[in-house]
Amino acid sequence: MTTISIVECPRDAWQGFHDFIPTGEKIKHIKSLMHCGFHTIDAGSFVSPRAMPQMADAQELFAGLEEIRESSSTQLLSIVASEGGAKRAAEFNHIDAWGYPFSVSEVFQERNSRKNIERAIDDLKRVKDLALHSNVELVIYLSMAFGNPYGEFYHTDLVLERLEQALLCGADIISLSDTTGQGTTQKVVELCSLMKDHSTVPWGAHMHSTYDEATEKALAAVSAGCRRIDTALKGYGGCPFASDQLIGNMPTEKVLSALTLANHSHSLDPLRIESAYNSALQVLGPYS
Repeated sequence: MTTISIVECPRDAWQGFHDFIPTGEKIKHIKSLMHCGFHTIDAGSFVSPRAMPQMADAQELFAGLEEIRESSSTQLLSIVASEGGAKRAAEFNHIDAWGYPFSVSEVFQERNSRKNIERAIDDLKRVKDLALHSNVELVIYLSMAFGNPYGEFYHTDLVLERLEQALLCGADIISLSDTTGQGTTQKVVELCSLMKDHSTVPWGAHMHSTYDEATEKALAAVSAGCRRIDTALKGYGGCPFASDQLIGNMPTEKVLSALTLANHSHSLDPLRIESAYNSALQVLGPYS
């Protein structure tokens, strides 16, 4: 029986909501997740508050998670989209990993970080130096890996090119990111198979999906060798920089059902997941 690591992403769940969610409510929800058995919680993002107002409280949020991290085996991850963001994240010793969005698409790299690919690579190398100094893992997300809605050239060879660049920049973990929900099950199998053959570091998938398609996509990913999947309870969220309409995250509850169906194991506690699901409804439901 294969064990799948689940990364819960409350940060991605609420980043696209226009109304600001009180920091205390965010902390309360993340605390409800920290003893569920998740491998990692993607909890926040050190980015410009002007670009992402929902993330303006990142320092306060992570400060409020120090005590719970000490009593939990679940790791904390923060997104950093620049060297400046990494420097702010480095102030917190209880953050275990930094996630850096590195796009297959030039257009999306500009939209997401205001840098082209060449500048992003230079920035990523500096972030890696900071990560080494801070003793944190660097997770590089290959954004827009499953297709391109902007009319740019797209091919899986370009995904492999970005993979090689990410590895040369020192990625500890690679995550294939289906930013706009372009990934059909066929594409999921194709890309996960390529990752299995070509990645020299652990890798996973951060897929966006409609609620109904999530089970099929999760089964496609694990069938092709994916052993780490990013999810969000009830499928809340999506990337506000990708398009005008958010495509939700992979719903945690649907992924768990898919894993059970395929006879794969995970480390999540069903009773605690039920409690966290209710927390997600209470905290995020009014803003969805």
